[in-house]
Amino acid sequence: MEVKDVYNDLCDLLCNQDKALKELVWTIDRNKKLSHPKNILLVGELGSGKTTMVEQTAHKMNIPLVGISGLFTPQGVEPFVLYNAFSRLFIENNRQGYRGIILVHDMRDVFLYGGFATLNSIISSKTFTYDNHLCDITNTMFIGEIDNNGLEDCFIKKPIYTIDEIDEAIYPSEYSGDCVREVIAELIDIFGETDDEDKYIDQYREAIRKTFLSPECSKAFNKKIFMDSIDFEEIKKALKSPVSELQTYSDDLCEEYISSSHFIDSVASHISESLVGLHDLDDAVQDIARFDSKKKIKVYKENSLMRH
Repeated sequence: MEVKDVYNDLCDLLCNQDKALKELVWTIDRNKKLSHPKNILLVGELGSGKTTMVEQTAHKMNIPLVGISGLFTPQGVEPFVLYNAFSRLFIENNRQGYRGIILVHDMRDVFLYGGFATLNSIISSKTFTYDNHLCDITNTMFIGEIDNNGLEDCFIKKPIYTIDEIDEAIYPSEYSGDCVREVIAELIDIFGETDDEDKYIDQYREAIRKTFLSPECSKAFNKKIFMDSIDFEEIKKALKSPVSELQTYSDDLCEEYISSSHFIDSVASHISESLVGLHDLDDAVQDIARFDSKKKIKVYKENSLMRH
């Protein structure tokens, strides 16, 4: 399938990430012609569709993909997580190499635990060793997901060249997002209570500067792709998509109910008011269905366990 056909097919499925999708598909396709694949940092709001976009693109382009979580721990990078991922890629390639994509979730954990330098070193060296196993990962592409809720101006979309502007880029003036407060709370749990909350704000800024804006990061992850924010109408489009996780409720919810504009609008409203975007789908569906059922609306199929 031609790369333009892949893009057009995915546009119909993913609805609301045209620019990011175009860059992702183009970069992955171009990697086929490069001896060293370009790696991507995918930056966007929590629940904006990063994982779905990568999974659907890899599926359409027939590229093995392994998603990993828990890579960064208080002890640093967990090597067994990587070894397990490479082993799965090896099997997907009929034991003939490690061609494919490693999708790294939970990249925000590097702010708490560190370890990003270790991952960069592995990626740059194109080799990985674990328990006497040596993996040549020259043909492995890495895509890291970054949730940037409330941190949009921490990430530079275009290079800044003047000294006057660099401080503003590295140290944004506003940190008002709930994501920041959550990380600060976690830092307090680790390092102890303090009356000086700015201490943790500064640590967080420094962590960002040393990771995703560092030269080492630029060597290992050659490209940043930025997701668009999703508004109410775009959430509704995503819910109606054939690849929406809403389809998993079709065995529990009546067909006329799950496809109704009332239900779609209610779920979209619930999601748009949450802090986690489309990750709030499960709670949204259950809350709306429970509420409507009490109003004597026919919601559940006869054998659905959701009704209890």
